[in-house]
Amino acid sequence: ALLAQAPGSGFVLAPSPGLFLAVRPPSESAMSFQYQTGVAGVQAGGVAVGGSGRAMVGGVGGVGVGGVGVGGVGVGGARVVGGGVVGGGGMGVGPGVGVGVGGGASCGTAENCVAACVCAPPPGPAVMTFVGQGVGDYSTETNYKYVGMGRGDLAMVAPSRMIWGRVACVSISLAVLLILVILLWPHPFTTTTTTFVPHWTTTPPPHHGECTFWGDPHLKTFDGSRPSFYGAGEAWVIKSSTISIQARYMGTKYTKGLAATNAIVVGGSFMQGHTIEVGTLESRVLLIDNQPALQSFGTVHVAAGITVTYNQAGNLVDAAAGVWSKHVVHMELPSGVRVTVFRWNNYIDLRITMPGGHHIDGACGNFNGNPADDTTEAIQQRVGARVGPGDLLFRSRATVHISATEQALLASPQCRAKYTTAYAACQAELPGAHKSAMDACILDHCYGSNEHTLRYAKGMGL
Repeated sequence: ALLAQAPGSGFVLAPSPGLFLAVRPPSESAMSFQYQTGVAGVQAGGVAVGGSGRAMVGGVGGVGVGGVGVGGVGVGGARVVGGGVVGGGGMGVGPGVGVGVGGGASCGTAENCVAACVCAPPPGPAVMTFVGQGVGDYSTETNYKYVGMGRGDLAMVAPSRMIWGRVACVSISLAVLLILVILLWPHPFTTTTTTFVPHWTTTPPPHHGECTFWGDPHLKTFDGSRPSFYGAGEAWVIKSSTISIQARYMGTKYTKGLAATNAIVVGGSFMQGHTIEVGTLESRVLLIDNQPALQSFGTVHVAAGITVTYNQAGNLVDAAAGVWSKHVVHMELPSGVRVTVFRWNNYIDLRITMPGGHHIDGACGNFNGNPADDTTEAIQQRVGARVGPGDLLFRSRATVHISATEQALLASPQCRAKYTTAYAACQAELPGAHKSAMDACILDHCYGSNEHTLRYAKGMGL
């Protein structure tokens, strides 16, 4: 058998003139043997020496298969001599020398000789085997091939994050957010507010205002002032170019002659020529255009925009009157004016609501936003102490009586100190008035700023 190198095929072993065994070069991924026939397979004697990395004999035990060559017996597949390493069924590679003898027998090793003699079959293909660190000729490289979703036995799996790491992350984020909210939240500033009474030149009145009368009498103007009118007689409650509302003040035995509101009458051009008058329950006065109306609970439509309802409904002006049964007259009037009258046995309470801007004056004030100019004296100086001749809406004037308590109040030091000024003012406001009317006017000037004059009189033993 002859051993020689075939171009591109490593070494060939020719067991017979027409047959040779080709050994693949070490660059191939596996070692294998293949029998081929042909003239090219004939090798005549001589020695073929493999170069470095070319002479390879695979298989466990290093046994190659040879055949009978011309001139003698050739044993192929001999164990590589000269540095080749065989380990446990692995592949030997190295710069060994293959020897072929042209005219006689040649054995690479005793094992090969024995194998040739007994005609043993060739060894199996070489497999990659771990031979120890620094001993082998190859190193491991791992490659993966994608074969389709769900078709392989390997997958890319990311390691799961620890739950406590997530909890810590969320906790830190919430803490930072809370700190930012606390730092960025707007904080109120401490300011000092000084309260003062405005003095309007051009008044921006509120959209709606409320004026109330109750008791003996207590009064609150649209602007919040608290004047009092203790003298008997008819006076302006609201006076404007279109709205006319008048009240009658009369003393009672419970107020020692000091006036309470006894009746009210509504008229003026905004009423389209109609009038509505309401008095106490004792007086039995409830008149529409001077005619009795609503002698029992019910509703009357007087004209367009004018409706009068009599019932037991309504929020009291004076909570102390809640012990009595309510008899309430509700007037729905033009220009957004509402008048509610609570009728008691010998006096009335009332509530008036209306929008501003009507340029009014009277006991309810001038509705200019300034309560300071709604004193009793200022109001009477502007509109008069009593309703003048020709302006009276009541059918007649009531007779004015000055009670003993009122006379004592007029003679008290408090009033005597103001008497001269009060008398001069009442003469101007009530020219030609009777003495009782003058005394009633002076009483208002002396005590109009004291809404508890009845208490004051009782304290004097009157």
